[in-house]
Amino acid sequence: MLTAGILGLGVRRLAGGCEVCGDTVCQVCLGTQVLDAEAFRQRPSVPGATAGRKARGRVCRGCWWEYLTERGVSPPFPAPPGQRERATRAAREACQHPGVTQAMGFCPDCGDEVTWKAEYDNPVCTACDAPSHPRFNACWACGESFDEANAPEPVALGYRLEFDCDSEDCLGKLAWLMPFCPWCGEAKHWEPASGGALECTECDRPLDRAWAHCVRCGEEAPLPDDCGRCGQDLEETPSAARCEACHHIVCGDCFDTRVVPAAHGVSHERLLCSKCGVGFARPAPPEAPPVEDDEVEEEEEEEEAPEPEPAAPVEPPREPTAWEVLGITPATPFAEARRAYLTLVAQYHPDKVAQLGPKLQALALEETRKLNEAWELVRRKTSSPS
Repeated sequence: MLTAGILGLGVRRLAGGCEVCGDTVCQVCLGTQVLDAEAFRQRPSVPGATAGRKARGRVCRGCWWEYLTERGVSPPFPAPPGQRERATRAAREACQHPGVTQAMGFCPDCGDEVTWKAEYDNPVCTACDAPSHPRFNACWACGESFDEANAPEPVALGYRLEFDCDSEDCLGKLAWLMPFCPWCGEAKHWEPASGGALECTECDRPLDRAWAHCVRCGEEAPLPDDCGRCGQDLEETPSAARCEACHHIVCGDCFDTRVVPAAHGVSHERLLCSKCGVGFARPAPPEAPPVEDDEVEEEEEEEEAPEPEPAAPVEPPREPTAWEVLGITPATPFAEARRAYLTLVAQYHPDKVAQLGPKLQALALEETRKLNEAWELVRRKTSSPS
C-alpha cells in the first residue's frame, strides 16, 4: 500500500481508490475505464473485493488487466507489479495446506505460515507451547530440556521419526525439518532431499526441487531450468507437468497417466513421472456398453430370418500405421516427429479435459494411449540424432 509520505518523495500523487478492490493507488495506476456493471457481480476478481459490487467508476490497472485477460483480450500493457501478490493472496485463501507435513513452518504449496498441532492429547513444551510427546527429552522447537532420559523410538504416536541424530552421545530419532533434536535438544540444519539445486530468492537457502515455496520464509520458489528426470531444458519443451507423487516438474516425455491402487481396493488415475510410474499400468480403454434385453431379442429374430444371398467380401478397415497416427511419414526427421507427438498428446492432457464429461475423458485417455504406443514404435524405428 502506498502512503502520501512515500509518494511525496517522487512525482506521483495518490489519485483515489479503485471501485472494485478498494485499494488506494497513485494517479499512474488509476485509469478511466469503466467496467460492465455485471463484471464483478458473481465473484470478486481481487481478494478483499466486495461481492456484488458494481464497477461504474474508475478502476486500477490491476483490475482492468484482470478484466481483459478473463475475456481473452490481450491487455495493451504488461501485468502490474502487484498482480503476483494478488494471485498469491487468492491462492492462500483457497489453499487447505494438503502438502504440509510434521514440523513444516510454511505450506509448501501456498507459502502460508502453518503450525504443527499436537496429536492424540500429547503434551506441549512448558517454555514455548510447542507440541511435544511424553517420550521426548527436549523440545524440538526451542531446545528446552525436559530433564528426562527416554529411549528413542522410530515412531511416536503418529510422529514419524525417520532420521538419526548426528549429535555425539545421542541415539535419538528426528522427523523431517525438526529444528532441534527432540532427544538431546541440539539444533539441526537441514539440507534439501534432492540436492538443493535451487535457492530461495528471499533468504538464499537451498530449496528442494519439489517445493513450490520455501518452507522457511514462504517465498515462492523459482521453477527449475531442466526436467527433473531427463535433464531436458523445460523452456524448449512444449509441455511440462508436476508429478502427483514426488512433485518434481518434468517434461512431456517424462510423465504419463497411470492407474494407482488405493485403499479398500479402489484405484484412481494419477499423473506420474517416469520414475514414480514404474510398476503401474496405463488406464484401460473404455469398455463397450452392456447389451440390453431388447437388443438380444432383436438379434435372435435376425438369426431366425432367412439368410440373404452372400454378398461380395468386404475387406476390414486397415489399421492406421504409427506414422499415420502421428500425422507424419516414415521419412520425417526425429526432431519433427517428436514435436508432432508432443503437440498431439498435449491436446488430450487430463488438465484440459477435466471439465468434460466421463465419456469424453475416456475418449481422451484412449487417444493418449494410441499416441503413446505410436510414438514408442516410431522412436524405436527412427534413429535419434547424436
